[in-house]
Amino acid sequence: MKKYQIIYADPPWQYGSKELYGDKINGYKNGQRKRFGSLERIYPTMTIQDIKNLPVKEITEKDCACFMWATDSHLKEAIEVMEAWGFKYKTIAFVWLKKYTTGTRVYNFAPWTLKSTELCLLGIKGQMSRYKSRNDIKALVEADRTKHSKKPQEVMFRIENLFRGLKKIELFARKKREGWDVWGNEVESNIIL
Repeated sequence: MKKYQIIYADPPWQYGSKELYGDKINGYKNGQRKRFGSLERIYPTMTIQDIKNLPVKEITEKDCACFMWATDSHLKEAIEVMEAWGFKYKTIAFVWLKKYTTGTRVYNFAPWTLKSTELCLLGIKGQMSRYKSRNDIKALVEADRTKHSKKPQEVMFRIENLFRGLKKIELFARKKREGWDVWGNEVESNIIL
């Protein structure tokens, strides 16, 4: 099976009761919070155990970095998934500050505070520091929120610049990107997991 040194993943987390949110700071439609229901109406989700059980260890080189998207409500689960895949959590690699095309910030409802960001965690196995190409890659990414769960392309550009010339794969991909292999249910995958 083909092996990679960069894993980029946006797992289809299940939210259950965590799926309440809105886009306005002062009230919501008709002054009510809106319940969106299951994300299954947008795309198939997976249980934490099913995500952990993916044989990602079988497609990673001895030295490998994993960049994984997670909302703040799934930090614990994301770190558990990284560990199940053979990685040690190191840091938050990227913080996406979500904006509308108008330039104003997105504020999503959450039980405690309104959310404007999403996190991309970094996990490492082996000695990835020897492959690092640059020391000037910024963590903060200010980008428009577009389609639900679509991540800013800027993050992939930054990963490519941080680790140049390494074999890369995007898991749970929605479209192909030059220089990356892909796996997911919305694309023609390069591998079978």
